[in-house]
Amino acid sequence: MRVFVSEFVCGGGWPGASLETSLAREGQAMLAALIEDVATIPGCDVVTTWDSRLGPCPLRYCDVRLVDSAVDELSQFRELIRDSDAVWVIAPESNAELLKRALLFRLVNETESPRSSPRRFLGASDRAIMLASDKLPLATWLHERSIPTPETRPFNPADRQSEVHWPGPTIIKRRDGAGSQDMFLVRDGFDLWNARHELGRLHEPETFIQQPFIAGNALSVTLLIAEDGAVLEIFPVAEQHFGGESQFKYQGGRMPADISPESALAVQQLAERACRAVPGLTGYVGCDIVLPNGEPILIEINPRLTSSYLGYRQLTDDNIPARLLDANAPALRWKSEAVTFTV
Repeated sequence: MRVFVSEFVCGGGWPGASLETSLAREGQAMLAALIEDVATIPGCDVVTTWDSRLGPCPLRYCDVRLVDSAVDELSQFRELIRDSDAVWVIAPESNAELLKRALLFRLVNETESPRSSPRRFLGASDRAIMLASDKLPLATWLHERSIPTPETRPFNPADRQSEVHWPGPTIIKRRDGAGSQDMFLVRDGFDLWNARHELGRLHEPETFIQQPFIAGNALSVTLLIAEDGAVLEIFPVAEQHFGGESQFKYQGGRMPADISPESALAVQQLAERACRAVPGLTGYVGCDIVLPNGEPILIEINPRLTSSYLGYRQLTDDNIPARLLDANAPALRWKSEAVTFTV
């Protein structure tokens, strides 16, 4: 089986003159780890692309295609879809990049001549990616299905008359942000001015939301979901570590989280309910959850590989991608000792 692993930022898809530092760092770490794990699966050969602006490619265990521009990468992306049996895309939800990649796969796959075995897209459906990637409609969707999630409202950083909705601390972030990208904690007037200043010069005004800040343990849970919707695995709960004062910086995490078994079960059950509520959500899916003094609250759903993969692969001696590529593979076995990772 030929598997095309495509990481948008390091693979050459990033359109700007300079790469976004944090996304590039996390992307390279995820790309290298995933390639190494897929390549060790018997019968799997891996191919990927690499942005020549990043210098010599450090990736091993794979065939690498160097690209010189976003236009070149897009051409290579199409060609490698045609020549591969399975495609695994790592891309941010920002600017609908993940969705555009999924749509391009469908287009290439449907316009190519029929194959004896169909190509597989190792990810969610287009509609599921569209819903999960936009935090404003996703919040409404989850509320309508009685899944606890913060109230979410639009925020326009360019409107100086627009105040935050909640009297207490407020989170302002992108509707389609990935990780801690452009996420601010607003506690007072200075924080609000700073958020407006930073966000207003970067993006279109309608691309931001505000939510009440919920104090508690910042957690995440990963699920592996088969193409028929069956939940193959619910991973141990992970802690998320952040730095910074008013602007959050994701720094890695620890797994399993240092919470009670009862709380861990409640967090896993919430993640499963949320994923089942989004039709077509398949593949590797990450859920961000806050655990206050009470019931857990779902913050967002990431329909793609997340940085927590770097920790989970240390927490097991089994091959995580093999479990997704072959639904009949044995269940994953987790080590008892905790693992920490940084990005």
